Amino acid sequence: MTDVERAVFPRAAGRASGGLELRCVIFARRGEAVVLIRHRRHPIFEDAWTLPGGTLEYGVNPRESAARILRDQTGIAPESMRLLGIHSSVEGEWILTFEFEATVSTDPAPEKGAAEARLVGLDRAPTDVHPLTRSLLESYRIHELAKAL
Repeated sequence: MTDVERAVFPRAAGRASGGLELRCVIFARRGEAVVLIRHRRHPIFEDAWTLPGGTLEYGVNPRESAARILRDQTGIAPESMRLLGIHSSVEGEWILTFEFEATVSTDPAPEKGAAEARLVGLDRAPTDVHPLTRSLLESYRIHELAKAL
């Protein structure tokens, strides 16, 4: 666990702990493509394409919890994962969202809760991507362009 992760993820924190919810989103990448999933039934995303992610487990290292979520949703075990950033928001309770980048070497296959999973180019996202996912993909693409400079 990195120092940043330790600072924002004390052992007592987690899902619904004192009004704090921890979530993650994962940019699972193979070459120039990222994994997108379509949930079976999701109250927010409905049947739109999204990035893998979800609510982190109470008292579990965020990186380990995110790796489990990626495996559960896509059948892929990440070769490596790195923390890209942490975003804070308030939607009735305080929400911290950990953004991870994972390196993967196999094709995704839909697992628990996912109806479909596939690799798509960063500049070729399907038209039925959820608006929040489209925004995250655009920010990630800009981050990758800046990194290349």
